Amino acid sequence: MRKIKILNLYGEALDLNGDGKNVTAFEKRIAEMGYEYETTELGVGDDIDVSGYDIVFMTHGKPHNVSALSEHFIKYKDNIINNIENGKVFVVTGSTNMLFGKSFSMLDGKTYEGIGLFDCTAEEFDSLYVSDAVLAPDFAPEEKMFGTYYRCESVKFNTPNKNRLFKVLKADEGKGSIGEGEGCHYKNLFATWCLGPVLVRNPLMMREVLHCVLGEDYRETDFSLEEKAVKMIIEELS
Repeated sequence: MRKIKILNLYGEALDLNGDGKNVTAFEKRIAEMGYEYETTELGVGDDIDVSGYDIVFMTHGKPHNVSALSEHFIKYKDNIINNIENGKVFVVTGSTNMLFGKSFSMLDGKTYEGIGLFDCTAEEFDSLYVSDAVLAPDFAPEEKMFGTYYRCESVKFNTPNKNRLFKVLKADEGKGSIGEGEGCHYKNLFATWCLGPVLVRNPLMMREVLHCVLGEDYRETDFSLEEKAVKMIIEELS
């Protein structure tokens, strides 16, 4: 029987707003398909080599936690980027996105380095942007998804984002707002500021991630409850 190896990277430090439930939901679907799974959590102080895992999760954390992890994370820049380029599946949510840009700055004036996979920078601000959103994923542009944004960081792309994950159909304006496009989908990396958790609320994205991990071994499971819930929420927001 195939065993799926899951890496929850910095899970203890980054599980904010319940976003670690993305990992739990993924485990549940793998088990429902009849496969075994093994989840490993690595943090600061551990050596990182993502090569031996089928999927890597990096969930949402407080800005100061993300900045504290940056020095350790960029030590493994080559390993992480090479694996992404070779098709490793990553799911990155919330403020952890800042680690994949060129740099990000905090309210204390300090600037931290990212791995530079994307040509963007981020900056913390002293308030919160909170909004529900209706989204159209670029991997299924005719469909709709639901997301929640809860952040105190703004993102600026220095060149147009050619790897957008979502077209934002509806979201509130305000400082730190998302704009018309959000997130990055590059190879098998899904990076979004959506919380919720996004894989629990959106079976469409869960299926896409599962297909990337399992390929021809994908087996359909019952998403009817989640599909009903997301349809009701989108209708209310629309």
